Formats: sequence, structure tokens, C-alpha cells
Amino acid sequence: MPGFGRACFFLRSCLGSEPYTHTVTTPIRRIALPLSGADLLAAVRSAGEDPDVRVILLESAGQLFCAAIPDAPPELFQERFAKPIVAAVQGPALAEGVALLACADVVVAAQGVSFALTEIREGRWPIGMDAIARAIGARRARELALTGRVFTAPEALQYGLIHHLAPAFEFDERAEAIASQLAAAPPGAVRRILSA
Repeated sequence: MPGFGRACFFLRSCLGSEPYTHTVTTPIRRIALPLSGADLLAAVRSAGEDPDVRVILLESAGQLFCAAIPDAPPELFQERFAKPIVAAVQGPALAEGVALLACADVVVAAQGVSFALTEIREGRWPIGMDAIARAIGARRARELALTGRVFTAPEALQYGLIHHLAPAFEFDERAEAIASQLAAAPPGAVRRILSA
């Protein structure tokens, strides 16, 4: 699709209140990598299995959160992960990017970002449709998938796809504050909430 590219994702995990980077190749330094669907799934699983990791902050590098992950394994959108995932959306989330947000436990978006389930424009059905329907309701998910229309951040907030809107100048701080708050929560309580 002209004008849209693949986003580069990186995962930051929090040990207690101290963030460190957790990527496929280097668990300590902050490195932005383009991750395939399989690599993203492996990175989230790895962070979830690390006993020191308390929360995963999913971000992307660049102006786009995610345009598509055509090779995404269905498990990426079906699996319940062992650690809370905070998604920080600084740019448009399209196609599988919307499904990633539907799977996150907390989503913070910058004001002005947009969202769309664009798969119908390519003649395909959203691979993460079940997760999207759970997050925003089956009727709304069908309408968005069938029309492929762009919707705004306030609409996404109203639908329940995102939880917090922040101005661009405080967006990073808000996402980090929420991740730090979750990292400081008692791990046993967090596990019980995630398994409910």
C-alpha cells in the first residue's frame, strides 16, 4: 500500500521500576529492530518467561506504530502473556497494528493518531479479529473491518481500543509512568488479574 511501511518495534521491559531493553538479540541495551510477527511473538514470550521482567512496553520507532504484520502467527493475537503489556502508540496503527493494541493490557496513544482495519482493501480478513472483537465489541469490529475506514484517537478511546490519550509533548512520560506503576505492583496480584 503506497505511503505505508512496516514499523520497527522494540520491547522495553521493566525490572521493578528500572526500565531496560528486551529485544530478540540484546536484552540490556535499547535497540530498535524491525521485527517479523514470529520475532515479535518470540520477544514477548521471552520477556514473559524472564522472572525479573515485570512489564513489557511495546513501542515503535518512526512515525508509524504499525501498518501490517502479514507474516504474523495467529498465536500473537490469541495467546495470553504472563506479563502486562503497555502499548505506546505515537503514530497510525493499521491492520495488524490494531490487533496488537487489542491484545495489550493498557494502551496509551498520542493525540492525533489514527487507526484503521485496512485488510479489506487488500482482500484479506483481519488475522486478529477475535482479539479486536473482545476489545471493542463484535458489531463495532465487524463495521470497522468491513469498511476499512479510518477512525480517530477519540473514537478509539470511546470504543475501548485505547485507554489513555496524551498530548505529544507528554506522551512518552505518560506511557513510562503507567509501565512503572505496573512494574511496582505486587507480582502475585498482577498474575491473578492477567489470568482472570
